[in-house]
Amino acid sequence: MEQIDKTFHEAVADGRIHGAVLIAKDVTGKVDISRSYGVRSLREEDPAKRPPMTSDTPMRVASCSKLLTSIMVLQLVERGLASYDETLERLLPEVAGLKVLTGFDEAGNPIEREPKSPVLLNSGLCYPLTFPLLHQYRKWQGLALEQDYDNLDQNFKFPLLFDPGTSWAYGPGLDWCSRLVERASGMSTEAYLQKYIVEPLGIGADNMTFELQKHPAMQARRGDMTFRSQGDFATSSERAGTQQLRYRDENYWHKDIQPHGGQGIYTTPDAYMKVLWSILTNDGKLLKPESRDTLFQRVLSSEAEKGMDAYCEKFKAFVMGVPVPAEVKHSHSVGAMLALEDCDGDRWRREGNLSWSGLPNIIWQIDEKAGLCSIWAFHLKPWADPICVELGTKFERAAFSMLKQ
Repeated sequence: MEQIDKTFHEAVADGRIHGAVLIAKDVTGKVDISRSYGVRSLREEDPAKRPPMTSDTPMRVASCSKLLTSIMVLQLVERGLASYDETLERLLPEVAGLKVLTGFDEAGNPIEREPKSPVLLNSGLCYPLTFPLLHQYRKWQGLALEQDYDNLDQNFKFPLLFDPGTSWAYGPGLDWCSRLVERASGMSTEAYLQKYIVEPLGIGADNMTFELQKHPAMQARRGDMTFRSQGDFATSSERAGTQQLRYRDENYWHKDIQPHGGQGIYTTPDAYMKVLWSILTNDGKLLKPESRDTLFQRVLSSEAEKGMDAYCEKFKAFVMGVPVPAEVKHSHSVGAMLALEDCDGDRWRREGNLSWSGLPNIIWQIDEKAGLCSIWAFHLKPWADPICVELGTKFERAAFSMLKQ
């Protein structure tokens, strides 16, 4: 790790990144890494006043929330309170009733049809940013394209774009699952998160929550969001990663909203690593062995896998499997993306690797074959920032290389 330390210290010193957290651990004990670099915020103009980044710095982990929500749903399935084969009329009737959007008539009204297959937890829902039809539908609804509302219905109540099970798109299914958790369990999503994930792992409520405003100690030590672009995703002129870093305030630091299971959790890299370690070691603290194993099993049909490949090819800026090479075949489990082949022989992520990521360049992976899990967190936008990806990949490869020592 000496070279990795040098690389990251230099990246902080020359302003390429403001800070980062790197954690990796394997089942043999060869790898046990926890490194923090730089600062957690650029809000203060005086560099001497900027607090350091640490592994217990709370962050908004965005789509890294999806794994945690998937685990909660699997727990409900274990307890007989939900089923992956059950249609959603009982628990999510507002989603079960969605139709497939096929276009718009001459008057500008949407044309919809009944889906040919039932809406299950893995449905035809799509985030609207990448689909012109949904741009038009949001305009017809009189709602903004961005998901800046404080509730699921305004953010994600729009039609399907394909029949469930026939394709794949990055979408808000797990956001809706936070409401499913409430209805199936009879508890608030926050209370369920605390009782069934936070408490079993000894994480502590000030280290993982949907409700940041109720945790002033967590709020006081949280990281700010750092930007290298004007927005969450880089424009073509910004993709070189050469823009100056800057602080920008974000609304979600100041107001709690309805739980969004696909993006709304605040936690620390240390706390998140406890979840990854529990899944890797199959310790039974979160899931029974058979439930845990489903996280590493393909759930997409061959038709849906082709749809996933097509989606990733078309919308490269939204592929959440970074840094997995584009040519590596992949699928999806109930929890995240699965690599269907080795990424680089036995030198890096192996076949069956489970991974996902969050918008501010926070990326986790669990590799059963290698017996290794890791997370790297920059808390910096835009998504897939080339500097973050290059640095994070170097760290990940270094961790895998230590297994051969």
